[in-house]
Amino acid sequence: MPSEKAKENRALVVTCAACKKSVPTESAVALSGIEDSRRRQYAVCVPCANGGWRPPGFAGIYNPRPA
Repeated sequence: MPSEKAKENRALVVTCAACKKSVPTESAVALSGIEDSRRRQYAVCVPCANGGWRPPGFAGIYNPRPA
């Protein structure tokens, strides 16, 4: 559920690449992956990232954080 700030400003809302839900940027992380041989940033909500979802070609380290 987007916060009050995010409801007023669409720039503060992203769509999670994993669950396709609309989430505020304050509760999302950017994970880098590879698509078509190019590096790309994927916005992912914290619950999906903590649950293990990673973009294709992810080769980094993600430390879970509180949801």
